[in-house]
Amino acid sequence: MPIFTPVQTIKLVELAKKNRIAPVYLLIGPENICKEKAKEIYEVLKEKNSLLEVYDLKNKEERQTFLEIKGYQESLFGVRKIYLIFGAENITYEKGEEIIKNLNQRKDLFSWFLISENFNEVHPLYQYAFKNGAIIFFSTKREEDLLESELIMTLKKYGKTMDKNTASLFLSLVGKDYHYFKNELEKLIFYTEDKSIITEEDIWEIVIPSEEDALFYLTDRFFNYGPERAYKVVLNLLDKKIEPPKILGHIYKFFKKMQILKEFLEKHPELAEERRYSNFSKKLQELKDNPIEEIPKIITESHPYALFNIKNQSEKIKDFGFIFEELFKADLAIKRDFRNPGKVFNELFLNIWYKMEKAKN
Repeated sequence: MPIFTPVQTIKLVELAKKNRIAPVYLLIGPENICKEKAKEIYEVLKEKNSLLEVYDLKNKEERQTFLEIKGYQESLFGVRKIYLIFGAENITYEKGEEIIKNLNQRKDLFSWFLISENFNEVHPLYQYAFKNGAIIFFSTKREEDLLESELIMTLKKYGKTMDKNTASLFLSLVGKDYHYFKNELEKLIFYTEDKSIITEEDIWEIVIPSEEDALFYLTDRFFNYGPERAYKVVLNLLDKKIEPPKILGHIYKFFKKMQILKEFLEKHPELAEERRYSNFSKKLQELKDNPIEEIPKIITESHPYALFNIKNQSEKIKDFGFIFEELFKADLAIKRDFRNPGKVFNELFLNIWYKMEKAKN
């Protein structure tokens, strides 16, 4: 079992259930995704009473401890022992040879899960995994593409579909945290049990944005449904004990992102004029791939679907001065005057909305 694609992880899980277990699993790519994928496999081994030992070799002290111990240590009573290694690229070639030597003696007692964002192909453990273990590449695509591939695979498994815009909306709401992505996807599948086609309405009704991406949800309600809907979202965030200054900071960051995006689009009218998300996303990626193109970090770190929506929303605003003025007033009202946060946010949304409408006339 040499090289596998991300979507074939499920095959490795099924093989593990049948006791076809690799001595080495090498997962190459973003650590948060590799970590969760490795867990899907080694949880099967833990159910068979295997023991788990974890080392993060990015940590200097743990790396030193790991390099000083013997390449393996047998567990009691002959049960399998799992070694989960983060930052596996820090394993020296000598240490790799030591591990391989011990695996050749008793590979039935050990399984190594090596996680690395960039593992050298000439490393002894890479060569061993290629011949005797399993290598899974998660780094051949952008992180959001990996999540999109898993989304499509999971929907197919349960006989469901969603269009491109709905999939992009879901991915932009859950962010890049694989664990959160998986939990929200399982919830979405469960609550749409009787439906074969999942719509954007289902997403908005069922999926809870991560705190980091709640801003996207909040501002979408404001621009598409008005100040009252945005106010209700804020009340929900306040009920969840999210501090008012943090919410206000999110709103400020959103409008700052919108302002920067609008300035960026002025330099790229072909992107600003694009009305189809698929074309917008493709053209934006071409700009990102251009080594001489300077793109603000706040744009490169945002999901294309969120940027596409912000682009359309920004057309309603000609000048951002009054927005930042209202945000400054709201900040003083909360921090200095200690006014009721709910009332402050209600006034903030109403004032911005009123001035936006006034500017159109």
